[in-house]
This record gives sequence, structure tokens and C-alpha cells, in this order.
Amino acid sequence: MNRPAPASDRGWRNSTLHREADNRYARWVLRLVLGAAIALAPLAVYLLRTMSYVETSYAIEDLRGREARLIDAERRLTIEKAAMESLPAVEARAAGELGLEHPRAARVVVVSREELGRPAPTEAPPHRPPSR
Repeated sequence: MNRPAPASDRGWRNSTLHREADNRYARWVLRLVLGAAIALAPLAVYLLRTMSYVETSYAIEDLRGREARLIDAERRLTIEKAAMESLPAVEARAAGELGLEHPRAARVVVVSREELGRPAPTEAPPHRPPSR
């Protein structure tokens, strides 16, 4: 129920009065916010470092899993390579896929290394000085 006051004989009205703004409450709120920010800053730093640590541990676990999978794949491929290089497997593949067969004894020719003019594998090659 705010009604404007009737004009008095002197012509004063409250609307023309100027009051100074009181900044005490605003300063109190500002101090409170700054104090809370200062008090919570170490907590924020701690949380950031902890998050970084957790992210790093997840990355390490992921890399360990990848390493285990790669080691397993390498083991399987080594076994497969050894199986494919075995002589019975090579003979079976040559006979099946390529249609090769064992030669008759009359067609086999044995040549020694001396006949080829190559040194025997037990001999060391002659020493050569490095070229410049």
C-alpha cells in the first residue's frame, strides 16, 4: 500500500530524496565467494590430478590388453608358420594345389658343390677390405 505522500506546503516529496547505496552486503557476498573459491581451489587441483591418474591407468590397462592380444597372435602365427614350413605340409601342398609329383629315379641328377664351382658352406668367404 504505497501511496504517494500528499504534497506538503513546503513541496517536499520522498521520491526526490537521494539515498547513498549501501555496498556492505555486496562486499560481504564478494568476500564469501572469494573465500569459498580459495578454500575449494586445492580440492579442484586434487580432483584434476586424480582424474589424470585414473585416465593414465585406463590407458595403461588398454595397452596391456593390446600387448597380450598381440603376443597371442604372434604365438599363433609362429605355430602356423612352423606348420606350413614343415616338409610333409610342403609336399602335400605341392601335390594337392600345384599338381607336382615325385620324379622318377631315372630323372634325378645329383650335382656336388665342386661341380658347380661354389665353395663348400663350411668354408669362410675370403676376407675383403671395406670399400671406400
